[in-house]
Amino acid sequence: MTENSFYYLPHPIAELFPLMSGAEFLELKEDIKAHGLLIPIILYEGLILDGRNRFKACQETDIPIRTVEYTGLNPVSDVISMNLKRRHLNSDQRACIAVDALPFFEAEAKKRQVEAGKLYGENHPQEVSQKIGKALVTDGTKQKNKVNHANCASQQAAEQFSTNRQYVDDAKKLKAENRELFEQIKSGSVKLIQAKREIKETNRESARQENRKKIIANMEDKPIMELDIRFPTIVIDPPWDWGDEGDKDQLGRAKPDYHTLSFEELMALPVNNLAMPDAHIYLWITNRSLPKGFDLLKQWGFRYITCITWVKPSFGMGNYFRGQTEQVLFGVKGSLGLKRKDASTYFNAPRGENGHSSKPVEFYNFVESCSHGPYLEMFSRQNRVDWTSWGENGYQ
Repeated sequence: MTENSFYYLPHPIAELFPLMSGAEFLELKEDIKAHGLLIPIILYEGLILDGRNRFKACQETDIPIRTVEYTGLNPVSDVISMNLKRRHLNSDQRACIAVDALPFFEAEAKKRQVEAGKLYGENHPQEVSQKIGKALVTDGTKQKNKVNHANCASQQAAEQFSTNRQYVDDAKKLKAENRELFEQIKSGSVKLIQAKREIKETNRESARQENRKKIIANMEDKPIMELDIRFPTIVIDPPWDWGDEGDKDQLGRAKPDYHTLSFEELMALPVNNLAMPDAHIYLWITNRSLPKGFDLLKQWGFRYITCITWVKPSFGMGNYFRGQTEQVLFGVKGSLGLKRKDASTYFNAPRGENGHSSKPVEFYNFVESCSHGPYLEMFSRQNRVDWTSWGENGYQ
């Protein structure tokens, strides 16, 4: 029949799919204006089951509306099938729509279980359960009268929408954390992987801010190891015992004026306990001690990524070559990326102003541009804003 004055609300099943917008909807309007409504609006329980976009286009173009009643047996599956054939939806959008469809699939799973129980009792054969549906939990050749409807529904939704089960699980988690971002993915304006990164970084920054508050509130009262503080970035310039390096009397080298630690003592440092689950480490190391540096990173729970080289303005001492460079081993714990994409693996800078082994200011600026704070510098000999210093005298 033709209906020009009726207004129909959408059925909840139909609202699983986002409405058309932009050029896609304009194209539909022009087609309906030119050829009329070729596919009638399908009604179910007095509501629009399929054809919300066609209904809207007809209203805006004054084209007569035709409706038919739904006569199928599975409205959820039929609506999904019709829309997936007509709509150009990416895998992220399909995953989000699958999440919104989960309550319908869970309801169907429960219904199938009840039907199986009525027909065959509690111990119905496995093959019968499979014919009725995949909602039952198997135990050998018997069926237990219990079911994880959520897991079954997630798998069924993923298959129905031709997407990955992991995509559905990720989208479900994101919907619970950030509904606005979820809707943007569903509309196609944001990618799922982009949203996951945004959520992850938001959570990381929240943890970093909590640590900043703890540092400000407690640092003056308690030793660092007694505080529940973790850092996303750690810089460490170990006070090496030169005897460990094999040269007790290197040419022109003066004895350091600070307490040194053996390699075994450095290995025992609780660096891992001071780092956040996702963290960066910058380990100062001499060219001679590079092998030990790799061992330290591994012992402290970091994986080696690359080596950053400090090029000094003039060469120093050495028994073989005269050193003019010093290395920083960069390691990562977890999966924390850099703040920038143009960082080089070397930098030129004058020597530090605080005597033997002091590092240039340029290095700290470099770290701050690449990694997130708050920052921890172990065996520090100076204080910097947003940095926690754990110096020779403060080592506990």
